[in-house]
Amino acid sequence: MVWVFVGVVVGLFVLTYLSIRLLSAVRAYVEGEGLWSKGQKDAIYALTRYTLYANEADYSAYLMALAVNTGDRQARIELEKPDPDLDIARDGFLQGRNHPDDIDGMVFLFRNFRKLPDIDKAITIWAAADHHIETLTQVGERIRTAIRAGPLPPEQARQFLFQLHAINNALTPLEDRFSSTLGEAARKYTQIILVLMFFVVVLMLTLAYLFSRRLFLQFELTQEALRSGEEQLKSVLQFAPLPIIIVRLSDERVLYANNHARLQFRLGATSLERLRPRDFYVNGADRDRLIAALEATGSVTDLELLLQDADGKPFWGLYSSQRIRYEGHVCVMTALLNVDERKRAHDELRYRAYHDALTGLPNRAMFMDTLKRSLHRMERSGGTSSLLFIDLDHFKAINDELGHDMGDLLLRQVAQRIQDCVREGDLVARLGGDEFVVLVEGNDDPHRMADKVLNVLRPDYQLGAHTVRITASIGVSCFPQHGTELDTLLSAADFAMYQAKTAGRNGVQFYARPH
Repeated sequence: MVWVFVGVVVGLFVLTYLSIRLLSAVRAYVEGEGLWSKGQKDAIYALTRYTLYANEADYSAYLMALAVNTGDRQARIELEKPDPDLDIARDGFLQGRNHPDDIDGMVFLFRNFRKLPDIDKAITIWAAADHHIETLTQVGERIRTAIRAGPLPPEQARQFLFQLHAINNALTPLEDRFSSTLGEAARKYTQIILVLMFFVVVLMLTLAYLFSRRLFLQFELTQEALRSGEEQLKSVLQFAPLPIIIVRLSDERVLYANNHARLQFRLGATSLERLRPRDFYVNGADRDRLIAALEATGSVTDLELLLQDADGKPFWGLYSSQRIRYEGHVCVMTALLNVDERKRAHDELRYRAYHDALTGLPNRAMFMDTLKRSLHRMERSGGTSSLLFIDLDHFKAINDELGHDMGDLLLRQVAQRIQDCVREGDLVARLGGDEFVVLVEGNDDPHRMADKVLNVLRPDYQLGAHTVRITASIGVSCFPQHGTELDTLLSAADFAMYQAKTAGRNGVQFYARPH
């Protein structure tokens, strides 16, 4: 029976490990999509400037930004092969600016879960987006050839700009669908994992209950066969793989506790006569609820309670209890299963799925869920809300000059400053890279809030031995003036942010529909 328990525990551990790795990989792809989206938009922005001004620096910026997308495309194409070269795939993901620690998980997810419907859908969207990137590359080559041949005629320049705008419009919904698909996959697989873990725990509890029941039956048989059977029962319980306690109901005195119970409750050499079972309950009402259930049915199974040991350290336990006669008294024998690790694993999985690992802020998946619920709530109540899309100016230059560690430190400080300056009910999230969003519900002036964010970001940042200064460009869209759908509002705020970039950065732009 002990080996059955060991096997179930090992299975639960393996399931938890695979679950964390799977959800971590999904999170990495969501963050990678943010980098991919930023690279694409930066590439179109730089190519637009090159078309207008024929500045070679803009063309170099276009090639550098496009390298993110072509790197990810290299990784995808290689992993699609029956026998891929994993070094080529890893190099592609690195070129796409994905974190080196995330790359093995991304390869693992692609190779082992490619045929799952949600993952397959996301990769199909990815491939469709890559097709538009190929088109962008071709347009860039034509623009380059035309400019080298001489100044662009206005009509030809307008045609090129129209093509770039069309590519951007085609890619934006694909990027949103990719993130939405992965977010849905994360939620779905989280639910599946929780269900599997639930069944594993149920199996453990069933085995625990069967084992406890077996002990109870052995105890009853021993009582009938031997008048001094208590000593034999103690011997059996002592080697049970679970904490077991016997309490006399009349005065709540502990008559017996096996070694597992002493270890679980940190009793040490404490005499049983000095123990008060009620002290082991964080909430005394739980003890009353247990006694009431025992008096009503004579037994309790799988009752989850918050307990504490002799040092006051809380833990979650599952109770299986039954009324028995022990040493001539009416008693309660309880077998306890510690489920603290399971609850912590569940909480950690949920946190990882919905939070950014670097800043601790809500990630894109959580933001999209929250925005969707907010829009439904505002639509029902007739309320208003605003969306601030924040993109740091020249962050890449600081990141390249000081290194990724300093860049990460800067992002954490920026996240903290934004959090500190908004209202308690406003949501701050990191979409990926150096992009942040703030969801402001109610009638608060979004321009005032955006200016407040700009002002709080301007003071110097201390990054180790380096002092740096950075600004931001903020685009603002409002519900319902600029749209009532999630994708529409987010795209509008994104577009307004790029208008702020075009206007010279370090400023705020409200969404204005293109003429």
